[in-house]
Amino acid sequence: MKADLLSLLRLIEETVPVQRIWLDTAEQNDTPKGGFVAAPTAEIVDTLTSMFEALVEFRGMDPDEARQRLARTPPFDQYPEIVAEIGRKN
Repeated sequence: MKADLLSLLRLIEETVPVQRIWLDTAEQNDTPKGGFVAAPTAEIVDTLTSMFEALVEFRGMDPDEARQRLARTPPFDQYPEIVAEIGRKN
């Protein structure tokens, strides 16, 4: 459960614009980073795995349907190769 909560918070952190970020952007003419730009692949995989499991277990989605949903959801849409492998047995 803790991992799920941390993944949710990480998703919010990566996708929700915060007023201060926009103020800094306006003042410094700098584009804010987001979407796991500086995150290691393992962190992306951990977050995606938690989201995938939530869609399959709690929303009752078929694994392929969950992958399709994640592949269309920012910021995961930037990582199609990782999304395609989530939940597959090696």
